[in-house]
Amino acid sequence: MATPTTTHRSGIVDRIMRDYDAVAARLPDAAVTRAARGRSMHELARLGWPTTRDEQWRYTNLRAFERVAEFAPRVLTPASGDTAALELPPALPGFERLLYIDGVRDVAAARAPTRDTIVPETVWSAEQRLGLLCDMFATDVASLRIRGSSAIEVLFVTSAAAAGAACYPRLQLALEPGSQLQLVERHLGAPEIPTLVCANVAIELGRGAQLTHYRLQQCGVHTVFADTLSAQLTDEASYSVRQVAIGAASARTSAQVQLAGRGAAFSWQAIAVGRAQQVHDTALKVEHRAPDTRTDEVFRGIADEHARIAFSGHIHIAAAAPGADARQSLRGLIEGAGAEIDLRPRLEINTDQVKAQHGATTGALDENLMFYLLARGIDRSTARALLKWAFLGDVLRAIELPQLRSAAEHGAAGQLPDIMAIGALT
Repeated sequence: MATPTTTHRSGIVDRIMRDYDAVAARLPDAAVTRAARGRSMHELARLGWPTTRDEQWRYTNLRAFERVAEFAPRVLTPASGDTAALELPPALPGFERLLYIDGVRDVAAARAPTRDTIVPETVWSAEQRLGLLCDMFATDVASLRIRGSSAIEVLFVTSAAAAGAACYPRLQLALEPGSQLQLVERHLGAPEIPTLVCANVAIELGRGAQLTHYRLQQCGVHTVFADTLSAQLTDEASYSVRQVAIGAASARTSAQVQLAGRGAAFSWQAIAVGRAQQVHDTALKVEHRAPDTRTDEVFRGIADEHARIAFSGHIHIAAAAPGADARQSLRGLIEGAGAEIDLRPRLEINTDQVKAQHGATTGALDENLMFYLLARGIDRSTARALLKWAFLGDVLRAIELPQLRSAAEHGAAGQLPDIMAIGALT
């Protein structure tokens, strides 16, 4: 299919289109149909590459994408099943595991769920245009329809075979009415040269369905990571996210959640910990479109050395959503002289019958709490480490799976050497 021409084209878009033309004929229709890939290609060309002039992309490290040598995936066929060279975390008790290596399922890794389905094609907004990039190049998909109660762990691992190029994990999930799912989504792997991991997640929750979604991003320091998430909730559905972002040189999360049914409830609790030159940027938009819907957002970010962390939380309550309840608590801790944290809460309310509150604070450690600890004989370095650990604690404690919480705690503490030094973890 010939690539389109547009006045919005940029150098990076031209590279993407050339890479797509080179592999389009070999990309599997089972992952994304040829027609859907073409629509995504034309839409990305129409929108163009994001720039820092766009408020929703202002804090994303867009230059990191320019360092990726190839946008086409190198791994196009099912993995061999030889996972001995990969460092995989221990399996979670009671969970079925799916393993994807470089965006392609490893069918021999372990017994995996067979609840396959195809979720309807997702329409990505301009703020989520990197989802179009994944739809163009995707090589496989974890596509699940859940009936009843389940616990599933999905590992997306980037191997050395993808180094210098890209991989495109995709997860499509539909919960039948009344179903319950605990889902663990982990992104791992440490290629030794700049490599792109561009993931899509599309979720549909039926009436009364309950989804608890744990998301751990622990990619290596040369990874450029982008994930795009879309979720649709119907009546009385509940969606709880626990997100931990600690890896990658540059990471961008673009998430949009629609509360389309009466009584739908959404909870997003997340931490981001950055050091050195890391960038973590999250743009989350929640649409209240039905009565008695609820949102609870909690974000905690620590930026050390020269790291940059940003979180944009936009909650829109439509006129058709009386009785909505929306709460935001965004807090950032600046630990390095060259570090930066940008928190942007936003409530857009079109009805009088609503409960809403938000707060955003950014700064250094609380000197009153520091004095309290020092007065009790704790040395300053230990006191600082304890306060930083307590700062992340409310989100980490919300991870109810002990083995996963331990992994998240050790990953977060690994970003903060003084916490490891005081032995806060066992």
